[in-house]
Amino acid sequence: MFSVVMKTKSSQETFDLAIRVGAALDFPLVVFLHGKMGMGKTVFSKGFVKGLGIDDEVTSPTYTIVNEYGNPPRVFHFDLYRLFDSNELYEMGFEDYLNQGATLLLEWPDLATEYALEPKLDITLKSDLNTPDEREIILETTHPEIMRLLKKI
Repeated sequence: MFSVVMKTKSSQETFDLAIRVGAALDFPLVVFLHGKMGMGKTVFSKGFVKGLGIDDEVTSPTYTIVNEYGNPPRVFHFDLYRLFDSNELYEMGFEDYLNQGATLLLEWPDLATEYALEPKLDITLKSDLNTPDEREIILETTHPEIMRLLKKI
């Protein structure tokens, strides 16, 4: 497992880091975004999509469950927080999204862990109560190409 820890001091720095990650990983992959409410998962998603060269307005898919970006869609951004079990994920056609050759960004990804998703990148965003604007961002993968590209960021 390759792991790199980066620190940001503001939402803007988190956004800028995500732009660099998106630009480096401009190929279809699955990104699991972990972190408590308010940690910046959507901010990271906005930067990641921008790094892919997509200028669409990125918004939280909390109520829609999935948003798509690019024309044709190159990114599907999921927020699985409101789903109760993996059957709901299946019923909404999740497997169809997997077969479209796009990047999937998954906030609250626990329901998707039963799928064999590759190539995959896990991103965890953490904050300390003493420094609420700062984030520790942990990027982890076992995929060799993702490892190689992340080392260049």
